[in-house]
Amino acid sequence: MKKQNKIMVIISQDERIRRQMLQRLAVKLGFAITAGDANKIIKQSPFDYDLTTAYFILAETHDFRKHPQTTQRLYEMAVQGIAVVVGVKKLPPEYEFICEIYTENNI
Repeated sequence: MKKQNKIMVIISQDERIRRQMLQRLAVKLGFAITAGDANKIIKQSPFDYDLTTAYFILAETHDFRKHPQTTQRLYEMAVQGIAVVVGVKKLPPEYEFICEIYTENNI
């Protein structure tokens, strides 16, 4: 799986499905062997990480509009090659160009 140096965004209205999708993507990216292992390293939000020293971000939820400074930092990390994966209910259109979008159909 080739990384595009964008924020990887998992879109799903259902939190349970979003977490399962995040687990599958973490396995595909090589961060875990099984979905159970992936579950151990997934955090609730990007704020649960130290964004200055993190080697990867696997966050279940993020609100792009509510936290634009954090979104900017996440994008900077992604451009540097750090894997940034966040889940959302809906992605605002103005952020689509900096994101690699995953839905239930393409994971």
